[in-house]
Amino acid sequence: MSVSLAELAGSCKQSGRVLPPLSESFRKSDKQPFGGYIAYKEFRNLFKDRYVETVTEPFDQEWNVIKDYSNNKKYSLYFLITKNLVLNYSEVNAFMDYVKAGNDLFISADYIDTRLLENINCNNERMAEIVDETKGLMRQTKVSMFFDNNFKAPAYGYYYYPFLNSLSSFDTAFVRVLGVNENNDPNYIILFSGKGRIYLHVAPRVFSNYFLLSGDNYQYIENVISFLRSDPKNIYWDEYYKNASPNRRKSNNGKDDNNFSSLSVIRQHPPLLWAFWLAIIGLLLFILFNVKRKQRIIDVIKPNVNTTVNFTETVGRLYLQKKNNNHIAEKMITYFYEHIRNKYFINTSTINDEFINSLAGKSGVPIETMKRLFALIRRIHSGENIDDATLIQLNNEIENFYKNQS
Repeated sequence: MSVSLAELAGSCKQSGRVLPPLSESFRKSDKQPFGGYIAYKEFRNLFKDRYVETVTEPFDQEWNVIKDYSNNKKYSLYFLITKNLVLNYSEVNAFMDYVKAGNDLFISADYIDTRLLENINCNNERMAEIVDETKGLMRQTKVSMFFDNNFKAPAYGYYYYPFLNSLSSFDTAFVRVLGVNENNDPNYIILFSGKGRIYLHVAPRVFSNYFLLSGDNYQYIENVISFLRSDPKNIYWDEYYKNASPNRRKSNNGKDDNNFSSLSVIRQHPPLLWAFWLAIIGLLLFILFNVKRKQRIIDVIKPNVNTTVNFTETVGRLYLQKKNNNHIAEKMITYFYEHIRNKYFINTSTINDEFINSLAGKSGVPIETMKRLFALIRRIHSGENIDDATLIQLNNEIENFYKNQS
């Protein structure tokens, strides 16, 4: 029988109870289901005659402090539990130097950085557990120790996402299997390196309050710790890697580790990698089917309309409405003189017989017509009031000039 998170939350809601936080912090002060309060108390009880120092700094910095206290006669124990262990090269090198100096390193994490695994020639098989978690299904699951190279050790179980993480590809000449998951695949090993030991465990939920308070599961942590050497000089309980985010990881030169990127994290999680490639393929298909140029509607551009005549008629009507014939006549004469200057290049500042003869010669208009037109213009300039008949006569004389000019 299996149940999803949504169904579990729904049952809690129907019964009036609130589903507690399920974040996996494993912090020693966290009393929520996946905190590490019980694990820390049990750990202290198992080393009750020893001082346990809490570490809140990255290990490369911590190693610079504690390596002066390391010697070949006495060893130290560094105990680390976290959901995901992400390291930079400086931290990996510090861990390896710590172990080779004769100390013990215990790590329990769902994900262990590949930089560290490459140093010890080991792989972390996570696909099956990730797939089950992605489906959101929970069921009864178990882990057990691997005593005397057989699978008859007692199993410790609870109801949650299954224990399927495992370790593989290690050199059996330097590695001993200490525990297995529900499929009897190794999930807890000891690796001998230099004068020290590395204990790798890939089921950190066994150190949660929820697991340890289920049945007799507290015995499991006793069995896990029983494989550790019992007389360390110094004991360190890690709290830094429970809280540190990947973007705060720095290399020893103070710059960001260039080998750490969002893509590298995606590659380390197969479901995320599948989602990433599906998104890329979808984007490429979208671009492929939309790459054809879509012709936009071209607006019809109307030809420019010559509104000069309309404008002139409008202005003329305004003048006629005001009955200012003198003003209209002056405008007509001004435009007529402008036409003479622009076309025949004759100065219109002085109007006399010489001007009239010159204009008649250039325009081809009869001299009598010219004299009659300019006599009318002089009369208008004299300042007498212009009636409609005179205004019409001026218009006709100017139009007659335009028609007869060459």
